[in-house]
Amino acid sequence: MIKKFFKHLAVAILFCFFITSCTKEVDFNQAKDLTLEPVLASDLIFFNAPAANFFVDGSELSTIRDSVIIDLFNRDFVVDNVVKAEFVFETTNSINRAFSVQVDFLDDTDLLKHSFTVSTLASPTNTDVVTTHTEVFENSLLDALKVSNKIILTIQALSGGSALNDNTPGRIQLKSKGIFYLKIEESE
Repeated sequence: MIKKFFKHLAVAILFCFFITSCTKEVDFNQAKDLTLEPVLASDLIFFNAPAANFFVDGSELSTIRDSVIIDLFNRDFVVDNVVKAEFVFETTNSINRAFSVQVDFLDDTDLLKHSFTVSTLASPTNTDVVTTHTEVFENSLLDALKVSNKIILTIQALSGGSALNDNTPGRIQLKSKGIFYLKIEESE
């Protein structure tokens, strides 16, 4: 019985020791100074056009257009917390023609807010020619991006190279991703 008593007493003392030794005053006001700066990456636009898409009803087209509505940039969370954005555009051309890809950002009234062009070289051997372009949005360009909700891609076949028809080999492809730099601060 005495052995059992000392065993329980030892466990109780050890338990009390752990309870009192692990406590420390916690200052919850430290959370008021919290700033998070995550970086998020997301795929944005994908476009793939075989050379035959530039030949319609027996005629060569010099331009193809596509548009996408993106209702992301003008949301409150993005407007309040995104401090920088980078769009990385990668074009892959395996057509024996040079191309330019114009990227236009428009607001909800179709007013142009920002535009840039990516050029890609012709591929005489129909192997992939990859071109990368990074567009950085900061300050006034970031403000223009935040009011944009439509992106129009204009792909133009430039003069020179082979004529395009139904049998022309190759394709032009555009992939893009957005990298968003956020700064989230605790507000009272």
